[in-house]
Amino acid sequence: MTWYINKIGKMEANKTYSRQDLADLLKSEVPGLSYNSCNWVIGQSVKDGSIVRKGYNSYALPDSKALYDFEPLYSDRSLELIKTINDRFPYVSYTVFETVLMNDFLNHLIAQNTVFVQIEKDGSASVFRELREHFGNVLYKPDLKDLDLYWSKDVIIVTDLVSEAPMRKEESFKITLEKMLVDLVADKLISSTFSKAELPDVFDQAKRQYRLNQTKMLRYARRRSKEEEIKEYLKGE
Repeated sequence: MTWYINKIGKMEANKTYSRQDLADLLKSEVPGLSYNSCNWVIGQSVKDGSIVRKGYNSYALPDSKALYDFEPLYSDRSLELIKTINDRFPYVSYTVFETVLMNDFLNHLIAQNTVFVQIEKDGSASVFRELREHFGNVLYKPDLKDLDLYWSKDVIIVTDLVSEAPMRKEESFKITLEKMLVDLVADKLISSTFSKAELPDVFDQAKRQYRLNQTKMLRYARRRSKEEEIKEYLKGE
């Protein structure tokens, strides 16, 4: 399938493309190309460096190896959840992670979303009760067995926020890349939602695309007893 290399090379410099834009470009070369084939080509092109991800559903030709700040783009459900918490609990510290955020780094896209809300310990129970009234399908500190029994698409999972987590000074509910990467390894609930075999590619893409404060990341990994494992992923082994 090397035919796609010339087509990708016809992308305009300094222009960003959505996944659908790239699919349309590829289909202009091979009419009737399947959705899965388009996804394979896009993933392969990112992997070999022909194109780079510049954010969620945003691709471009590589430039002078510029790195970008990670900015999570949340689903409508998560945005509604964030508004609810901010309105009802304006002083609570929390972060939101949803598994579809990983699609920025994966070749095999996650379609069935799970939303994780990590809240400072003293406020997690109160926020859980509020979210349950508004959203219905909300689990509070489930174990893996409970998650397997009660999981459904877009389920909201409320857990305690681990201390020393790298947080943003403003809009702290937006998860940082450093915290997200460590949690993919250290959090049993989060890591149960995807294949661990994907992790090397996730870390590789994160390092190639985004600014990453490894000092903060390793401090948090140490807090979660995963420092050595995170170091191995950062080295690419």
